[in-house]
Amino acid sequence: MSDQTLNLTPQQAGDIEAATQTIYAEAADRTLDTRTLGLDLVALTALLLIVIVAHLLNPLLIYETQFGSAWRNATLQPVLAGVLAICAGVLIYANWKTRNPLKTGAMIALGAYTLIGIAALWFGLHTIALIVGAESTLFFERLRPDTPTETFAAALPITTVFMGTALIATVILWQPWTRLSLYTRVIRKQSAALIVGALVLLLWEVLIDVFRIESFLLPKPSVIGGAFAEGYPRLVSAGWNTFQNAFWGFVVGCGAGILTGIASARFAGFSRALLPIAIAINAIPIIALAPIMNNWFGALNPASKIAIVAILVYFPTMISTVRGLNAVDALSLELMQTYAASQLQIFAKLRLPTALPYIFSALKVGTTLAMIGAIVSEYFGGSTAGLGFRIRDDAGLFKYPEAWSAIFISAIYGILFYLVVSVIERALLRWHVAFRDE
Repeated sequence: MSDQTLNLTPQQAGDIEAATQTIYAEAADRTLDTRTLGLDLVALTALLLIVIVAHLLNPLLIYETQFGSAWRNATLQPVLAGVLAICAGVLIYANWKTRNPLKTGAMIALGAYTLIGIAALWFGLHTIALIVGAESTLFFERLRPDTPTETFAAALPITTVFMGTALIATVILWQPWTRLSLYTRVIRKQSAALIVGALVLLLWEVLIDVFRIESFLLPKPSVIGGAFAEGYPRLVSAGWNTFQNAFWGFVVGCGAGILTGIASARFAGFSRALLPIAIAINAIPIIALAPIMNNWFGALNPASKIAIVAILVYFPTMISTVRGLNAVDALSLELMQTYAASQLQIFAKLRLPTALPYIFSALKVGTTLAMIGAIVSEYFGGSTAGLGFRIRDDAGLFKYPEAWSAIFISAIYGILFYLVVSVIERALLRWHVAFRDE
C-alpha cells in the first residue's frame, strides 16, 4: 500500500521510513550478534582449558608452578580434558560450514591439540613423550630427586608451541572482534548489577576500617583475595573432592525423586502413602542426619556424604515432578484421549514435556542444595581433603581469610554446577516459550 493511498503528508512519510529503517537496523544487529554470550563463554572456557592441559602434559609445569599444582587431582584431569573436547567441538561445529582456509586450519589445529590432551589424560598415550623419544609413563609420574628432568625440559618448548597454536586457533574460530556490539549491549544491560557489585566490595573494604571491625570477624575483600591467590591450588583440589560427593548425591537423589514423582503422579494411592514420609524426612535438619549417616556408612566412606546430599535434594525434585506431571492442560489431555492415545503416549507427548520446566527448576535448586549438603556433611567427620573440613579447620585456627577463600571456591563450584544444568535445560527446552525469544 503506497503513501498516496494512505494520504500521508511528506513529514509523516519520512517518519515512517525512519522508523522502518531503525527497526531493520536493530533486527540486523541482533541477528549478526546472535544475541547471547554462549559462544563467548565456550571460547573463554576453551582458552583456560588449553592452558591447563598444557600444564598437565609436562611434570615440570605440574609440580614446579603454582598454577599447575592446582590441577594435580587425578580424578579431575580426565574431566578437564573432556570439557575441553566439548568446548572444541562446539567451536568447530559453529564454524563447520566455513570455506575460509584460515578457519579450516584453526579447526584442524584445535582438534589436534584436543586429541593430544584426550589421548594423554584418558588413555595414557603421551604424544609429546613419543616426539622426544621417552616413555609415556615417565610423564605421569611424580617428580623425585632422581627423576631425569632433562627429558621434561626438552619437551617443554614443544608443549609451549602446541599450546600457543591451540590458543591462536581458538581466537580465530571465536573472532571476538566481530561481536563488540554484543558486548556493548550486554555491558549496558548489566551495568546496574556491575555497579552495585563494585560498590558492595568498596564499602566492605572501607567500612571495616571506619568501624574498626576485627579481621577475625570479617576480613577485608583484599585480604581474602590475597589468601585465595596464595592457597587456590589446594582449594581447587579440595573443592573437587567435595563436588564429587555433591554430584553423585545429586544424581541419586534427583533420579529417585523423578522416578517416585512419576509413580506418584500415576498412582494416587502410592502418592498418598509416600508424601507424608517424604515430608517427614525433609523436615529433619541435615545437621541431625550427618552423624547418623557417618555411623551407618562410616565417616571415611563417601557414601555417607552422598546419602546426605541425596536426601536433601530428593524432596524438592519429587514434588516438582508430581506438580509438573499434573499441570497438563485439560483440553490437551481430552484431545489426546479423544484420539485414543495410550497412557504411555500421553505421558511421552504431553505430561513429560509439560513437567520438564518444573523438573529443571528443581534440578537447578538441587545444585545449590547438593553443595550445601556435601560441605555440611564434612563438618562431622570424614576425609580431610574436602572443603567442609578445610573451612572448619581454618576457622578453628582463626585463619579466617583462608576460610573465606574456601567459601569462595565452593561458590564457584556451585555456580558452575548450576550453569551446566541450565545449559542442559536450554538445549532440551528450546521449544519452550521461556527460551523461544532468546
